[in-house]
Amino acid sequence: MTSQIDFHLVMSTMTGAARSWVAMLLVFAEQLFRPDSMLTRPMVGLPFVDSLVRGLLLAADHPHGDAVAAEAKPAAPRTVQVAVDVIEAEPHLPLTVSALAARSHVSVRSLQESFRRHLGMSPMAYLREVRLRRAHRALEESDPSVATVASIACQWGFNNLGRFATAHAERFGEVPSVTLRRTRFAR
Repeated sequence: MTSQIDFHLVMSTMTGAARSWVAMLLVFAEQLFRPDSMLTRPMVGLPFVDSLVRGLLLAADHPHGDAVAAEAKPAAPRTVQVAVDVIEAEPHLPLTVSALAARSHVSVRSLQESFRRHLGMSPMAYLREVRLRRAHRALEESDPSVATVASIACQWGFNNLGRFATAHAERFGEVPSVTLRRTRFAR
């Protein structure tokens, strides 16, 4: 899918980004038609043109400016992604950090450090978060005349109902029993 960007018709050259982009454009214009210019070589010219386009996206006013200027988060390493995939696919199983590390082919310490660096939490905290989301969804979708908060909590690995209720209330703003009674099933 392609679409066009609606740039504002005028670009202020008062900002540092715009002045820098204009300077790049002037270098490009000066060098473009010189036979001895490095810009005539594809290895130099193509990346320079790409930089001009990217610079324009950063310097000019348009509706997507904030998204373009936002710093991209570095991708999580493969080991973290493997562990995340295991957790997302098997949150109902009794997963341990050791098992996740073994399946990710790294040490427990390495996995824990990578999780903290890239996700801001430990692997077990991530697992609890996934289980909490799944339990919440189960509460929303269950028939309150058949299911109980305890059965759903236990199904998703929460053996302490008090801690489950507290975590659920903190995350979703209501206790689990209210979520269960306010189900989609009843509607």
